[in-house]
Amino acid sequence: MNDRKRHVLLIAKQLFIDKGFHATSIQDILDAAQISKGTFYNYFSSKNECLMAILRDAYYISFLRRNELAIGKDLTDPALLSAQIEIRLTTNREQNLLPLFETIVHSPDDELRQFVKQMHFRELAWIAKRLVNVYGEEIKPYAYDCASLLFGFIQHALSVWKSSTTEHMDTMKLVEFVMQRMEVIVPDIIERDARFLSQNLLEDMLAAAEFYPMTREVLIESLQKFIDELPEEESQGSLYSQFLVDELSSDPPRLYLLESVVRSFREAFEGSELQLQAIELSAAVWLFIHKSQ
Repeated sequence: MNDRKRHVLLIAKQLFIDKGFHATSIQDILDAAQISKGTFYNYFSSKNECLMAILRDAYYISFLRRNELAIGKDLTDPALLSAQIEIRLTTNREQNLLPLFETIVHSPDDELRQFVKQMHFRELAWIAKRLVNVYGEEIKPYAYDCASLLFGFIQHALSVWKSSTTEHMDTMKLVEFVMQRMEVIVPDIIERDARFLSQNLLEDMLAAAEFYPMTREVLIESLQKFIDELPEEESQGSLYSQFLVDELSSDPPRLYLLESVVRSFREAFEGSELQLQAIELSAAVWLFIHKSQ
């Protein structure tokens, strides 16, 4: 993603927050960003797509931070899971995304609501998988029920706090509080064989959680296209990019090597006009790693 497109996203996000998404017109964005209508439609097919790009970029950032935090760490450690969950809350707060999510939740627009539902299910799928890491295979049949309880508790607590006080919330304290409750809830659910979510519903959720479906072949092709378009001065970034292509092309790819290099690949483009594109590709590599484990 180039600097100009990133500039348009930042302008649009601020307008959506200040004026409201529905009250902001494409013309408002054109005027504030000082671009033509043709330039806007070259970047986004609609105002909806512009908003989804804003939320998608934030998702990629938190997704990468979570995975990078876990490199070399013990996945069974509840403290690591707490820190990873808090990253998402911190990202949403840093980028002031809550007003945008609230706008979509109450929107009659089906496209936007489906998009947010997809993000919601992706988060549940990630939490469910991490709960299995922490509590072992015996929680697997109940993982989505437990993930729903954990996620719902946090979301409702945030909503109550926001509507009740202007005081800053310590989100890490909230996550740790909820994780401590899970230490009691999880064994009880397993002992009682207590399940609420049906198998059909779980299958629907898993299908909807496919946020960035990409085969190994498409991922290699995307990385190769990225390499081909790199300027000559990006020599370090080009080396990391080529390493990822070569490793993904091997049979089978060595996942531990992909894990060790993908962060360096992303960091090589920090502050450049290719930063967000590198973030998107890094997220795709991490999803490939997770699906291959």
